[in-house]
Amino acid sequence: MLLDRLLAAALCLALAGTPPAARAAEQARSAPEKVYTLEETLRLLRNDPKLQSAEQDVIIADARVTEARLRFLPDIGLQASATKYDARYPYALSPEFRSLLLFPGASSENIYSGRAYFNMPLYEGQRTLNTLRLAQASQKQALSNRDSVKLDVTLRAKEAFYRLLLAQERAEAFELHLKDVELAAARGDLGPWERVEAEAGLSLARSRAAEAKHALDSARLQFLNTLSLELDTPFRVQGELETRPVKSEVEKAVIWAMELRPELQSQTYRVQMDAIGVNLAIGRRNPTVFLAGDYELTAQRFPLRNNNWDVTLGIRIPFAYDFWSQLKQKRAEQRQGELTRAELQDRVRLEVRQAAETLRWWQEEWPRRESQWKRIQGLYDDAAGRPAPTLTRLRARDGVLELRLAHLTAVMEHILARARFERAVGRELPQ
Repeated sequence: MLLDRLLAAALCLALAGTPPAARAAEQARSAPEKVYTLEETLRLLRNDPKLQSAEQDVIIADARVTEARLRFLPDIGLQASATKYDARYPYALSPEFRSLLLFPGASSENIYSGRAYFNMPLYEGQRTLNTLRLAQASQKQALSNRDSVKLDVTLRAKEAFYRLLLAQERAEAFELHLKDVELAAARGDLGPWERVEAEAGLSLARSRAAEAKHALDSARLQFLNTLSLELDTPFRVQGELETRPVKSEVEKAVIWAMELRPELQSQTYRVQMDAIGVNLAIGRRNPTVFLAGDYELTAQRFPLRNNNWDVTLGIRIPFAYDFWSQLKQKRAEQRQGELTRAELQDRVRLEVRQAAETLRWWQEEWPRRESQWKRIQGLYDDAAGRPAPTLTRLRARDGVLELRLAHLTAVMEHILARARFERAVGRELPQ
């Protein structure tokens, strides 16, 4: 017990004398290592700043729809005021206080007022309705933009995950190969020219292992940055570089993309918003019919017994000097939106066909590389028990390693090609 306390005290003193940066690094190294699978990686996408910003855009759009709906309700309120005055001649209060008349020589220099009021437009050329429709179209556009950002973030996360898996496999394979070359170079039965070849092979193996380690570190940082995690987080990814063939019909995929791509849906809502903007511009010349009412109590002493009330039905006819210029502007914006949508449709068709072609090529290349690697690996396993020069064995092993890494690269590229094709279409492919 005493020994444990002494060790704890010594540890505290050591940490107290350690600089903050070194202490933080030590704590990071001592933290438990986290394991991320593909499912866990996709679940952590909620931390992405762009996705969170898109979520806030949806919240803002929802609030604007609520505000637009509230415009159909009458403007209702209460107002109370207490005024102390000293009048030399009759005058009125400001319009904010109902323009109450005040006279000199009154028995009291105080006046109190309270009122209830309402104001409700009965007809205004569908401006309120079009405002609601504009807010609803903006809400749908915000949802489409969020879905688009989510697809982009998901694709970026898959790329970071599988590239890190490949970097781990490459680093491990080159490390094992370096150990075999070191053992071969340490043998004493090599001739002069064999010694030169062994040392050159050892230097090359060390360079390749160092490059693979550097690529692994870069892939780890890219993975952490993609998931918006602390860059000193201890972790490892767990998964398999495995894939399977998928069936992709280009024409059907183009039709799916035209219906499902969030960018196209967002642009469709943009066109709707432009059309509503034209209607709002046209509605500026329509008259407004409104109904208003007041009930007021005013006196110089409490209780207030002098009451006034009114109900008003009015019409307001606007004369806008900039009506035609604004209408021309809105119609030009509407036409511009239609052209942008047509351009986006062409770009989506191109993306789908390019993604489908890339997927097709890797789907043909990946089994070819797999069969080559397995055939050469089988020959290597059969020859492993037979005598052969050391350097010949190393050259054969190096060839098998290159074929294996080429196969793993093809598998990763096929997985990512499928992910990019799904992104281009806007939906996942059936298994």
